[in-house]
Amino acid sequence: MKKLLICTASAIAVALCQPLAAGATPVVRPIKQSLLSGTSARLQTINVWNGHGVSISFYAVGETIQRVWIDDPSQILIDTDGCLKGIDRDCEQAGAGLIQLRRIKKLSIRGLPQAAATHLTIVTQTTSKERKSYHFRVAPSNGKPQYSQIAIINDEPPPLATPPPRRLQPITQTINTTRQIRFGVAVAIRNKLLTPSSELHGRIEQLITYLLQGDELSTAASKAVVSMELVNKLIQFGQSPSLNI
Repeated sequence: MKKLLICTASAIAVALCQPLAAGATPVVRPIKQSLLSGTSARLQTINVWNGHGVSISFYAVGETIQRVWIDDPSQILIDTDGCLKGIDRDCEQAGAGLIQLRRIKKLSIRGLPQAAATHLTIVTQTTSKERKSYHFRVAPSNGKPQYSQIAIINDEPPPLATPPPRRLQPITQTINTTRQIRFGVAVAIRNKLLTPSSELHGRIEQLITYLLQGDELSTAASKAVVSMELVNKLIQFGQSPSLNI
């Protein structure tokens, strides 16, 4: 039994112990799709701070990222949650839903002009196989981070359009789940696996908010960018709040 508890502690430690921006409050910056793609698009600026990555999420619009270009790679690194042509050498089937931008110390690349900012191009594909392109100005920034994620969202429906009825989680189930997650968070904090001021703690609070708004657990986890593995560990700890890791 003691061996099992040690393994469980190791699993949650891997899920929780990520590079976090100390004291940063996670903020999702939503941008409507029409402002980024199409004839009415306007070039939007994404700031990236030292030690504080910024992600670009296409989860809400259900589009799959196919390819990405950044004109000046000397200060910004790109990572994704999937395989992309132009980034991954061996990529037979391209597809991702989220891009992560990280700032690095500026490199000297021969032939590359010096510039304060760079241009980022993203090509996506919709469920109906329509291809779209998105364009951003990416600027390294100093000071306190203002957001952690750029969320691409659908435009407001026409005034006469009636949105489909939303499927709400049973209130009893939602309350039990949120209580278990909160207890699990308390256990993780008590055992120094999670810091209350961390970015990850903020994302977990966002997940709980989505749950209370009626989202299913998997949907809330996806929107808050929290893995289901971590959610299940927190629920497990929440079911046994006196667990001593």
